[in-house]
Amino acid sequence: MVSNDKNIRELYIGIGSNLNDPLQQVNNAIEKISNLDKFNNLKVSSLYESLPMGPQDQNNYINCVVMFRSGESPEDILLLLKDIESLMGREKSHVRWSERIIDLDIILYGDLIYHSETLSIPHKNVSERAFVLQPLLDINPDISIPQKGFAKDLIKDCLYKNIKKI
Repeated sequence: MVSNDKNIRELYIGIGSNLNDPLQQVNNAIEKISNLDKFNNLKVSSLYESLPMGPQDQNNYINCVVMFRSGESPEDILLLLKDIESLMGREKSHVRWSERIIDLDIILYGDLIYHSETLSIPHKNVSERAFVLQPLLDINPDISIPQKGFAKDLIKDCLYKNIKKI
């Protein structure tokens, strides 16, 4: 797909892992995404440790957000991220919020609002999660979540606040 400059947007991808050396898994994912020729101008947030949201009998997560500029379609980006997850060994689980070797989520794509059967942009739970909001703020302190508000305001009242910068 040929990108048109006016379709180039800032793409924010959330990365998380809590299996098989999560810090290394997150760094591997950043490298793999960075090597895609469809994205450019990488910015990476600080890394954060967070408690699992689902079953508590799993390890803490390591999370960050990366920002690129891209002109690809949301569905094409999703397919690229799913390919990386698969290459890294992510297995499908029927348990919600189960442990995972890698999790790659499209958080924001400029000011785009997009919904399909497989994808929602902005990510539907972004305003509830400090482990996403704080990394977004690391990259852009004035970032706004379409239809939700500024991340710096949302983080004050989000549900999942227990994070630690590493």
